[in-house]
Amino acid sequence: MITIEIKATDEHKHGEFAYDLKTLANNFYPDKPCEVVTREDWQGRDDYPLRILWKDKEVLTTTLEDYDKEIVKRAAYRFFSRRTNSALPWGILTGIRPAKIAYRLLSETNSRQESFEVLMDDYLVYPEKAELVLDVAVNEHHAMSGLDLLAGYSVYIGIPFCPSICEYCTFSSYPIERYKDRVKDYLHALEKELSFVDYYRKSQRRKRVLHSVYVGGGTPTSLSAQDLARLMTMIRENLPMDECLEFTVEAGRPDSVNREKLEVLKRAGVTRLSINPQSMLQETLKRLGRTHTVDQVRGAFHMAREVGFDNINMDIIVGLPEEDEVDFYNTLNQVYDLGPDSITVHTLVIKRASRLRREQIETGGYIRPEDTLVPVLQKGSYDYLKEHGYEPYYMYRQKNALNSTRNTNQENVAYARLGKECLYNIFMMEELEDVIAFGAGGSSKHVMHENPDAETSDTEAVFGRHRVTEPTRLERIENVKSVEDYIERVDEMIARKQAVLDRYLE
Repeated sequence: MITIEIKATDEHKHGEFAYDLKTLANNFYPDKPCEVVTREDWQGRDDYPLRILWKDKEVLTTTLEDYDKEIVKRAAYRFFSRRTNSALPWGILTGIRPAKIAYRLLSETNSRQESFEVLMDDYLVYPEKAELVLDVAVNEHHAMSGLDLLAGYSVYIGIPFCPSICEYCTFSSYPIERYKDRVKDYLHALEKELSFVDYYRKSQRRKRVLHSVYVGGGTPTSLSAQDLARLMTMIRENLPMDECLEFTVEAGRPDSVNREKLEVLKRAGVTRLSINPQSMLQETLKRLGRTHTVDQVRGAFHMAREVGFDNINMDIIVGLPEEDEVDFYNTLNQVYDLGPDSITVHTLVIKRASRLRREQIETGGYIRPEDTLVPVLQKGSYDYLKEHGYEPYYMYRQKNALNSTRNTNQENVAYARLGKECLYNIFMMEELEDVIAFGAGGSSKHVMHENPDAETSDTEAVFGRHRVTEPTRLERIENVKSVEDYIERVDEMIARKQAVLDRYLE
């Protein structure tokens, strides 16, 4: 057991550093439990003591110059780094959204070089990670240039069905064949929940503009062409799509795509598709439980181009079981040769809910490349895609990883050609505007600003001009994950959203 003791003060009695300190300890020692304790009996001291104990034996006592969050984290980080003779590429950054910090630094300094130095010196971030996150911060805000984010909102619609469930998947997703008798009931409940948008728009103090709609899952194209057409009609009848800037549908499984479905989506005004191979190695696809072929990936992509889609994303994964460096670059080259408008590079993280995790428990091991290969391929994909005209514009770090060794490099990064960025991804990850989620497993985010009419600082030299302020509070509203529960309790899902909205408007 690792115990971290820190002084409690009048302002800091509840250990608001606990999560960050525990995360740092777990990053260095993933197999050891850790607790963070605030000590009241240090109240009389004028300094700020920090003590770390190992198996109840004191191994570090130090005095901090200030009770600043970064100072506390740096002290703990340097101790663990010396003890393990290792470092973390993301330094003391423990959150999943490092671009938020990069954006704040750029706003404060109006200088990329100064921001780069702060990330390395104060946050102890590796140079390549600092470059990546600064790229993301600049590119994501260029993508939003000219948008009034305080007046915008986005909509997520979840279709929790897939042709089959991938071995690594932890999303709320169910085999379409098993639930085919419930699809129409599900769509009926979804249509009822979508009516909340009208309540939302009418209740706002100022006019709200729909910026983006994202239909994900699951795999929405698992639906039949008839049910998909019904879904598109529901969306157009309940949402003000004439003002929507971006309409994305995930067609992530190539075995769920045909020309009829693509034409349904095109007629409905869908502007962006995601067709996801994950790997272009047939053996890997079979190993992952993806019931499609590499040829089907190519066929689905070319078919989408023929139907008229000019903004197509493709996902690939770093660190897939039994794949080496040659296999990954083979996938990257084949995907690039197809010419997608954006490429998202995910890192495989094995989580508790995945089938891969259950297989590991049964076999007693981890079937995956050496951990050292993952950061090499992440950096390699960054260099490759930048060289070939793609810019990183969106990223998040993984959490709750279950690898047997240090697992601190797990970020997902989206790269796009200029003008082909996914606005929804940026809004959702950076929590810049309301995102209303519908369907089983949906997670809405209501962004609350204390003074939404305040002017923002001038950061034109770095970003270009657009309105954005930090939210004062963020409230999440979760939908149930089970398809059956969602169908039976859709009225409750609507009531949850209304309750949060009414409380905010009081």
